[in-house]
Amino acid sequence: MYDLVIEDATIVSSKGRLVADIATKGGTIAYVGPRARGRAKHKISAIGKFLMPGVIDLNVQLGSPFADTWETGTQAAAAGGVTTLIATGLGEPCTVTRRALRKRRKEAKAESRVNFGFFAAATSDNGQELEAMLTDGALAVEVRLGGDGPVVDHEGLRALFANAPGLLAIYPEVGDMALTIDDPEPGHNVVRPPEASEEGVRRIIELVKQYNRRVHVCNLTTAAELHLLDPLKADLPISVGVTPHHMFMNAESHTKLGHKLKCEPPLRDEMDRRSLWTALKRHRIDAVSSNHRAWTLEQKAVGYWDAPNGIPGIESTFSLMMFAVHHGRIGLERMVELLSEGPAAILGLKSKGRIEKGADADLVLFSEGTLDRIDKGHLHSACGWSPYIGREVSPRPDLVVMNGRIAAMKGELTDDTIRGTEVKAG
Repeated sequence: MYDLVIEDATIVSSKGRLVADIATKGGTIAYVGPRARGRAKHKISAIGKFLMPGVIDLNVQLGSPFADTWETGTQAAAAGGVTTLIATGLGEPCTVTRRALRKRRKEAKAESRVNFGFFAAATSDNGQELEAMLTDGALAVEVRLGGDGPVVDHEGLRALFANAPGLLAIYPEVGDMALTIDDPEPGHNVVRPPEASEEGVRRIIELVKQYNRRVHVCNLTTAAELHLLDPLKADLPISVGVTPHHMFMNAESHTKLGHKLKCEPPLRDEMDRRSLWTALKRHRIDAVSSNHRAWTLEQKAVGYWDAPNGIPGIESTFSLMMFAVHHGRIGLERMVELLSEGPAAILGLKSKGRIEKGADADLVLFSEGTLDRIDKGHLHSACGWSPYIGREVSPRPDLVVMNGRIAAMKGELTDDTIRGTEVKAG
C-alpha cells in the first residue's frame, strides 16, 4: 500500500513538463507514471496543478541571537514550501568546532519541521576542526571575507583553497573595505560599498584558476561581480547564488523603510538589482536562497550603527519567485532549477531536487494564475514581520510534502509530529 498518491499532476523540471501520478512509500517516491495502481492511505487529485521537488534553501540562520528558533523558523519554512534548509555557521554557538556542530544538530533533531544540513564555518586557524566537521556530516566549508561572524583574510582564503577539503561556500564581501564614516545615519550601501563585493569575487576567481577547485559564491549582489564572472562561468567550477531581497528591493527601499532593511550585503543600486534579473534569465545564476535572518522590529528600531544585519525571508521565497513567473520574468522550469535542482546539485544531494522513482518524497504542489498579498497575520516566523507585508505575490503552495508526509496545506501546518532529518551529500 502506498502512503500517498497524487493523481494527474503536471510535474515540472528544468527539462520540461509531464502529467503523471506520483506515489510515495516510506519517505521516498515509489512510482511515477500514467496511473498508480493499488491502494493508498491518502489520494489527492492534482488536475490543473503543478508539482515540483521541495525547495532547498542554502542560506538560513536560526537560533540565538535571532528571533527564530529551530521550531519557529522551520514552521515558516514548511509553510512556504521549503522542505530542506542549510544552516550557516552564524548563531550561538557559531559552528567553528565539531562540538558546536553537534550542539546545533541536537537542537535541529529535536525541533526542526523540515530537513536540515549544516555549513562548517572557517576561521583563520580551525583547519583541523573543519576536517572533523566535514567528516561528521557538514556539507561545505563556509568562508566569510567580511561582515558578521568569523572572517577569513586573503592569506587565510588562500590556505583554505590549498588545504581545506570539500566545497567552499564563500561570502565575497571583503570586510577591510568597509568604511568608517562620521555620520550617525549613513547609507548602508556607502559604508559597505559594492567594490568590496567585486574585490571578493576577483580574489575567488584568481584562486579558482590557481587551484581548480569547486566553490559556491553566496549572496552575489552587483553588476560588477557578474561582469567578472560572466566570461568565465562556463570554464570554471563556480556556482553562484542570490537572495530574493536583492532581486526585489534596492538601496532606495532601505532609505524609505529604514534599518529594518539593513542586511548583509547591503541592498544595492537599481542597476545592480536589474542586472541580477538579467543574469538569472541567462542562466548565470544557479540558486536562489533566502539568507533568512529574523530580527524583531524592536531589535531593528535603533540607530544605523547598532541595527543588526538581516531580513526574514524563508517563507516568502517561493511566493516571490512564483510572482516572477506570473509576470513572465522567468518560466516555471527555470524557477524549479533555481529553487530545487540547482541547490541539490551544488551540495551533491543526489536524492533531492528531482521527482523520480527512488528520490526523496519532498514535494510542492501549487497552482498558477492567482495572486495574493502577504498578510502579517499569516506569518509563522517569530519575528512577526516581513519586508513584503502588503505586497502582491503568488499564494503559498497548496500542499507541501516532506519525507512523504503532508507537512502544510495553503500556508498552514498540518501535523505537529513531523520532524526533519539531516541531509548528507552523496
